[in-house]
Amino acid sequence: MSTSKGDSAENVHANRQEFLNEFSIDEAQLAQPIQISRAGIEIIHRPGKYAECDALITEQTDVYLSILTADCTPVLIWSEDRPLVAAVHSGWQGSELDILGHTIREMMHAFNVSPASLSMVIGPGLSQDNFEVGPEFSEKFKPEYLRMIPDSDHSYFNNNQHLMDTGVKHGIPVEQIEVMPFCSYRDQDLFFSHRRDKEITGRMMSVIGIHS
Repeated sequence: MSTSKGDSAENVHANRQEFLNEFSIDEAQLAQPIQISRAGIEIIHRPGKYAECDALITEQTDVYLSILTADCTPVLIWSEDRPLVAAVHSGWQGSELDILGHTIREMMHAFNVSPASLSMVIGPGLSQDNFEVGPEFSEKFKPEYLRMIPDSDHSYFNNNQHLMDTGVKHGIPVEQIEVMPFCSYRDQDLFFSHRRDKEITGRMMSVIGIHS
């Protein structure tokens, strides 16, 4: 779904359109953050590419927010009270910077929605069993998100739990949060993985929007 690792633009366009046809979406309707693993968030009103951000929010119909991943986690959010959606790219860098929390707060403040009206799905990224990290992570995240590896100063990071707890902390009811039971590293027949495939791999796309 991306040309970033050398796939031809023609093939990527064909792959995207085959996927998007399932939802009656055209590629020209996509809004795409130029993901840089930071905490930039933008409220947008039209399709296109948006630099310096990893999260998009919109209330516009027929504008479809997209996230590209290959181990980082896509998070999609929507409101039951009004037309409002968000898409967030949150690997460990985004989680350390609390991009999900910032996005939820922006949705609440800019659009006056209650967090109780929000639902959230945490898409396929690295599961804790395959998310080995170094000792520096003990300074980035609370101990409950790190499972130490015996006889090592490394640990396994639970990004999914961190993201779920972030949603709950901001008032989204736990029963309105779904964590998809997949791992991009483990489930190699389904997903690309930057870590498993030694950095030369494709990208998956997650999309959310409001049909007119």
